[in-house]
This record gives sequence, structure tokens and C-alpha cells, in this order.
Amino acid sequence: MTALLQCTDTLDLRPALRKAHKPMKTPLLSATAVALLALTACQSKTETTTVNSSTTENTTTAVLPPVELPPAIKAEVTFRCHGDNSLVKVTFFEADKAGLDSASVQSPPDASPVTLKAAEAGKPMTADGGWSLSGTEKSIKLAQPGKPEQACDK
Repeated sequence: MTALLQCTDTLDLRPALRKAHKPMKTPLLSATAVALLALTACQSKTETTTVNSSTTENTTTAVLPPVELPPAIKAEVTFRCHGDNSLVKVTFFEADKAGLDSASVQSPPDASPVTLKAAEAGKPMTADGGWSLSGTEKSIKLAQPGKPEQACDK
């Protein structure tokens, strides 16, 4: 029985496996480094590309007219009109290149806007349907379709 115990004691491979693990890390690491080096060497090819040195002009943008920006907003004011006690929202725009004024009117303030433009400098701004507006950011005179002209203040 003692011979059997001695036999099992000598067959214990755990110490041998621990020793075998340590040397395996180094060859595996060096093999990985060699493989990566070989792959990067494959990618190092240089390509020479020749580009035609003649200059070409882009003629598509030369044909387009210059872009004109919309007018900037000068003031946005809500007025109370004296005739029917209604509210009107008016957005005054900066004068265009020709010096003509324009404005956007919403009556009532949640309605869709109507754009009015002056035909000549100093004249009232008008729009189709009987719209007319004259005045400043402090007080205006407004004529709407189906209504007589009325004064409106802030």
C-alpha cells in the first residue's frame, strides 16, 4: 500500500504544468510580434499618382446670378387699432437697395402674414386685396380689406 501511495505522489503533474506555463508566454508573444511586423510590411507600398497639372475653371457658378438676402427685421410691434379695438401684429423690415419699405401684417396676430411693399419711397405700403399701411414703429394707419382705414398705436 505504501508503494501505491508513492506511485500517486510521483504522478502529480501540477508543479510541472506551472513551470511549463511560464516559458509559453514568451514564444507566443514573440510570434505575435513577428506576425504583426510582417503585416505592416505588406502595407508599406507607396503609390505614385500623377495629377494633370492643367487648371480648369468652374464655369457653373459664373453663370448664376448673385444671391440677394431677404430684408432684415427692423422692428416687430403689436398695435391696438382705435376703430374696432382689434390687435394687429406688424413686422417692419429694413429698406431694400432702392430705399423702398416693406412690412408684414397679421390681423389678427395669429393669422397668416400679408406682405406689404411701397411702390415709391415715402408712399404707403400696399398689397393686393385692399391692404394699405403707413406710419412708423410707434403708430400706423392701416386699411384692411372690407374695413375702413384706422389709426393704431402701441
